[in-house]
Amino acid sequence: MIYIVSPGGTQEKGGMGRVVDNFTTDLRENCPEVRFEVVDSYGPGKFRLMPFYFARATAHLTGCFASGKAQLVHIHMAEYGSVLRKGILIGLARAFGVPVVLHLHGGRFPKHYKDANPLIRWGIRRMMAMTSEIVVLGEFWRDWVADAFGPDARRRTTLLHNAVPGPAQPPRRATADGEVEDGPVRLLFLGRLIKLKGIDVLLNALASPACRDKPWHVTIAGDGDLCTYRALAQDLGIADRVRFTGWLDQQGCRRELAAAQVLVQPSMFEGLPMSVLEAMAEGLTIVATPVGSVPDAIADGETGLLVPPGDTDALAAALARVIDDPTLRRNLSIGARSRWERQFDIAVYRERILDIYRRNARGWRTETETPPTAGPMGARGPAERTG
Repeated sequence: MIYIVSPGGTQEKGGMGRVVDNFTTDLRENCPEVRFEVVDSYGPGKFRLMPFYFARATAHLTGCFASGKAQLVHIHMAEYGSVLRKGILIGLARAFGVPVVLHLHGGRFPKHYKDANPLIRWGIRRMMAMTSEIVVLGEFWRDWVADAFGPDARRRTTLLHNAVPGPAQPPRRATADGEVEDGPVRLLFLGRLIKLKGIDVLLNALASPACRDKPWHVTIAGDGDLCTYRALAQDLGIADRVRFTGWLDQQGCRRELAAAQVLVQPSMFEGLPMSVLEAMAEGLTIVATPVGSVPDAIADGETGLLVPPGDTDALAAALARVIDDPTLRRNLSIGARSRWERQFDIAVYRERILDIYRRNARGWRTETETPPTAGPMGARGPAERTG
């Protein structure tokens, strides 16, 4: 049995929960022979309940490790408190000889490590050393792991981009000759309404002279400080062109993505945001900041436009370009969808995650895989690591 540990399990509202939900749903549908269980280490988002859920997860995993039925534990980790909790679970797994795959998601983990005191830094290094394999979301994170934890960690590091399912064909948003659809250009922000996501930068850019008088309407989809940003939109004089939805489940997010033309991701920190990948799958035009592993997905001028984080003028200029130029929108949309098909489709992720499990799980072939002569899955060898 493989134990997949994630805060909130498959119900967590952020990107990590969507990653886990996407690939476990895909495994159930396409690889029913793979035995796994998702373990919630945090609970339904309320901090006061976290100790109860973490204690329950720890007790459950201890029993599974002690019984000998755990082949592997696949741990998804962010930063700050997540590091402490996952460090405890990593130490517990290693005490029972259970291999650990550590999957790094936290956009602020490098800052957390840099600012930590020497004792905490030592603890993080020990935790990383106890892992069998470290999975990172992009080139930036692979380089950071090597710089922070040395050549041994780099040898055990694998780059695995997040991935999402998508429609067989994206919605048609413009005619073949690039003519604009009727009405204003439909912009979409998808994420938590906090300063680190750059929502204030987006609203100020839309209210700037470069964008104010252009034909646009923006949907702000996500939970967080709605009152503050509603008030900001009102103060900027653009409230009648801004729609706040609050938190949406995955079905709601997909509806908004299918209805939009442009995704705007103005974050200050990210790993590899799911909203960008979902927008690529849906064939949207994307305007984003080159933070974390976003440049692994968005090549400026090819699969989207990149602007410096926190730069209101640059964001306004990029938005003005895509609002004014339907041909540019269409070309960027085609480029984004093509890259998703090659690199970020959930089917690609499935094969990569199975290779990681094969490399690390105890007794994999005896319980989850047929012999090499019995079928194509068994005949495949392990994929070469990218780290």
